[in-house]
Amino acid sequence: MAAHAVPPLLLPQHLPDALRLGDGDLHPDAGPFVTADHRVHRAADPGRCGLMLTYSFPQHIRVRGRMAGAVAGCLRKTVMSRVPDPIPPEISGHGADNRPHVAYLPLLDAGHPDAGGDVLGVGLLVPDGRTDLVAAVDAALAESFELRLPGAHLRLRRRTPAGTPLEPEWWFGRARRWATVTPMVLDRFSGRDNEEAEVGRACQRVGLPEPTVVTTGHDPLVRGGAFLRPGDLARREKVPRPFIHVLLEFPTPVSGPVLLGAQRYLGMGLCVPR
Repeated sequence: MAAHAVPPLLLPQHLPDALRLGDGDLHPDAGPFVTADHRVHRAADPGRCGLMLTYSFPQHIRVRGRMAGAVAGCLRKTVMSRVPDPIPPEISGHGADNRPHVAYLPLLDAGHPDAGGDVLGVGLLVPDGRTDLVAAVDAALAESFELRLPGAHLRLRRRTPAGTPLEPEWWFGRARRWATVTPMVLDRFSGRDNEEAEVGRACQRVGLPEPTVVTTGHDPLVRGGAFLRPGDLARREKVPRPFIHVLLEFPTPVSGPVLLGAQRYLGMGLCVPR
């Protein structure tokens, strides 16, 4: 296919390096849209989230890691706009109380020696046993859907990638050591001296054992992890809660997916096995 100029809308002035694109991916008549891959996988440990649907961007069109929060927020809005009323609380998150609900994830190229840190696609984690939610999300996204990021509209459609962090198995491993690829937002203002204890409570809150070793930092602790600022988080708060990257070691191996913190249903605190 001959190379074509990239439509200007894909390179917004206020996000000059948020999107990296290669020539030859877009037909001049197609407009500012790209396609994506799709696959479904059931978690090895159904106790937390039992099913994952993933959609990926083409090889030459990748979104920078600092857009991870925006990707997750846009994915949630897209699904909610396509699910008919009344929207189940497990999809919107409103009124779900303490029930597990769908998590909207930016899937980063992270956790391997050559990781570049781009957002390669998106994933949706559906609570185990909720075939009704799987059907609702599947019907909402259908064969293709449009993801409206700031300055760019990305059209995703179903195909099956392999051998990358887009595969659900990448996040469903079993290991003693796990590291965040997106920072976890702490549930409360604990102070730096109490960060480790707060992380331990967050682990127990989602059914994980308390970690024996907790390492925290503002910079990513795994290759390809996203460095985010307060305004980059999936949900902006009037008084932003602290957010940190963590490296965890548990007393025994635990199965993924591992999601921690206050914005875990929006892809913050997503961990990769080490």
